[in-house]
Amino acid sequence: MSLDEDLSRLEKRIVQLRIQFDLFFSGGLPKPPLDLRDDLDRDVKRLGATREMKLAQRFLYNTLLNRWNIFTELWNKRLQTREEGVRTPALARRRAAQSAPSPPVASPAPPGASAPRAAAQRRLLARASIRSIGDSDGDLKAFYQSFLEARQENGEGKAPSFERFRKEIERHVETIRQHASCERVDFRLYLENNKVALKARPLKEEETGT
Repeated sequence: MSLDEDLSRLEKRIVQLRIQFDLFFSGGLPKPPLDLRDDLDRDVKRLGATREMKLAQRFLYNTLLNRWNIFTELWNKRLQTREEGVRTPALARRRAAQSAPSPPVASPAPPGASAPRAAAQRRLLARASIRSIGDSDGDLKAFYQSFLEARQENGEGKAPSFERFRKEIERHVETIRQHASCERVDFRLYLENNKVALKARPLKEEETGT
């Protein structure tokens, strides 16, 4: 099998594994596909050690590696959250809530004073490191898919089209590069205050792992 075929197969396996994890987190699979993840992780590292990659092949591999790292981080966090929830049975949580002291009633704020904002509830859903819209098309499509799934799970109604989403990402990239010197822009998708939120910031060179 040629190196190009290995890279193409690697891309398909990443997509297939993501589907398996989505099925598990949605209740469609009884256990997480950890064996498949570990096998794929070994193949990702094995391909990365290949020295005879051409420039285009190396660029494609780095794109797939970035996508793989983002997915792996997201899966690990969701698995950890799920395990922590299992370790704390519902009955124990109810007893803890019943035994906890009641919070003091806040005094009315004086006229003209603004009420303090509650601490934002934020959970990271997905990440994408974008160099340019054309060069990062594969990552952008995977990020858009995460955006669609997050909105659907959160019941936020009809989502913008991929083209509109793409233009919005491009606008953020141009705006950030006008104010900061960076090769890539880091986009993060959060569930924040019960809404899906998109955040962008310049990605420093030391954070890219290069």
